[in-house]
Amino acid sequence: MDIVTIGSAVNDMVLKPVPNTLLNQDAGVRIPEIVSTTGGDALNTALDCVKLGMSAGLIAKVGDDHYAHVIHEHLEQRGVDHSQVMTDPNAETSLSFVCLEPSGEKHVVHTCGANDELSYEDVDFDYVAKAKFIQYGSANVHKKLDGEGITKVFKRAKELGLTTSMDVNCNLPPEECFANIKDVLHYTDIFFPSDYEAEIITNGLKTCEEFEEFFRPFGLKILVVKLGAKGVFVTDFTTRRYLSTFQVEKVVDVTGCGDAFVAAFLTGLSKGWSMEEAAVLGNAVGSMNCQAIGANMGVASFEETMAYIKDRIDEVPEDLRARFQ
Repeated sequence: MDIVTIGSAVNDMVLKPVPNTLLNQDAGVRIPEIVSTTGGDALNTALDCVKLGMSAGLIAKVGDDHYAHVIHEHLEQRGVDHSQVMTDPNAETSLSFVCLEPSGEKHVVHTCGANDELSYEDVDFDYVAKAKFIQYGSANVHKKLDGEGITKVFKRAKELGLTTSMDVNCNLPPEECFANIKDVLHYTDIFFPSDYEAEIITNGLKTCEEFEEFFRPFGLKILVVKLGAKGVFVTDFTTRRYLSTFQVEKVVDVTGCGDAFVAAFLTGLSKGWSMEEAAVLGNAVGSMNCQAIGANMGVASFEETMAYIKDRIDEVPEDLRARFQ
């Protein structure tokens, strides 16, 4: 197995288009449709990795309810190993309502449910040992796993020879956001915060170069700062680079685009590519994904993604084009 993802699994109800004045309106709002799909950072990344040709398994928790069956069925159909998606009979499967503005910007209301019950004790390290990568998606979402729990998971994964990577959510108070990850960062090879998340974690630093210096003492091998429509900043703490994303004529839904980037970046690294080449692949997958409704409905195969990049080769920095021509 190439990668194990650990963390959130969610059933998403996507509503589009929802006006940003919704809460100020007394009358109901009619929309064309509500799309039911799966979501959650760990689940998204596992699905996206499989679409890109990797083999993947997911460690997560769901309830004993209809939404859990939807998640298991979705994973089964798309080839993600879900043998480690456990059922907690005392919790409900996490559910999100994703309200999309006409621009594609999202507003999410969700229940944590079974995601809050996932803990270190749920991790089977004989299963983890089969993989090359382990990705935590995402920190600050799992009450029983954040902090000491995920630190112990990553420490053991490193002992088993895995490459460890993590993304983060910063909806908690800033001091909690940092406290939950400061220990696990010492066992993390690749960290994927957004610029907004990095600013919160670093207590107000603003530039990617400042983020780089803040995270340097933790021993990360690669820091990737996601910059939304601007692309990404990547550094191995020796060389650093900004890489613009691909131009998109119409953004439909940005849900899951960060997870799509993570999956593609790790796919590139698994092939022995440089971090810059992996970032180009990640930018392409993210750009493709934002053109469809749903957290991973726009992610295509590796071959289709390479063709997408080749068709837009002028948007790739000249020194990186050889990989994609």
